[in-house]
Amino acid sequence: MATAIGITALAGFLLGFSLVRANSCTVASTKRLVYHRKADWLIGLLVAISWSGITLFAMATIMPGDVLLPAQIPLGGSLVLGAMLLGIGATINQGCFLGSVSQLGRGNPNYLFTLLGIALALAWGSPGERGPLDLSEMVLHIRLARSNDPAALLFVPFALFGAARFFRARRQAMLALIGAGISGGIIYALNPDWSYTSLLGKLVNGQFQATQWNMGVGTASMFGGAALSSVLAQTYHWRPLTLRQSVGCLLGGLFMGIGAILVPGGNDGLMLWSIPGLALYGPVAYFVMIITIAAMMYLAKKLSIAPQSAFQIAESDSAIVIRD
Repeated sequence: MATAIGITALAGFLLGFSLVRANSCTVASTKRLVYHRKADWLIGLLVAISWSGITLFAMATIMPGDVLLPAQIPLGGSLVLGAMLLGIGATINQGCFLGSVSQLGRGNPNYLFTLLGIALALAWGSPGERGPLDLSEMVLHIRLARSNDPAALLFVPFALFGAARFFRARRQAMLALIGAGISGGIIYALNPDWSYTSLLGKLVNGQFQATQWNMGVGTASMFGGAALSSVLAQTYHWRPLTLRQSVGCLLGGLFMGIGAILVPGGNDGLMLWSIPGLALYGPVAYFVMIITIAAMMYLAKKLSIAPQSAFQIAESDSAIVIRD
């Protein structure tokens, strides 16, 4: 167990470090598509997803019988509604689940209200028959990974594209996306119910147990890795709390939390576990989320409303990065 905790902590640190160095935010990637008509950042997210998938199935080979993946769940109205709420919340928040980690790592305390909003939603629990949320339901159903699943070959082209892109152009952001995918795959292979959303839910619902403290270690190391990455990249800058952004983050977190209950899981789980785990609801929910974000941004663009994003797009010859 100690080995698994240590690996989780190391992978969490690498994940947080990579999130700051790469464009791993769905909101920023979709904004680039809507406002700049460039889909390269969304393709970059596919690279991260693909490397997570390859990592999951590689670990299923290394640890036969131990790696769990999400089972197929029915596609229905609650899934679509949840995905739309994820998109609405992420747009209001101006950052998705992973983007919020990056912003906290860069020294923006307003995103603490995002975590508060998510926690409030999880404390309220899920509507419908299930009643108050048991965070084991964030995993919902699981299935044993098959190391020889031929569908995993779907990830190979995007994984190779990302690797070739890095070695050809030396784009650091691409290497960071690969790192995020690998580290995310390792974490979820060892802890299928891991995510900071799950940890928040367990804490607010009194479900956290001493045997699950590896979730806390992994989450703490992720935020620590994000902070150190931003300091080393000289992008760390402490920002004051503002009423406008704090309220936006709180509302965004509430919507994202409710959406995570219905899907189940946030876009971090979708990107690093559900889609790589070949569960059909993963890409469906993620696609609906992206379409929702794009529709809101397109409407804002048509109405000449320029949302104040926490992410500023900057390009250089060596890398595509997100800077404040």
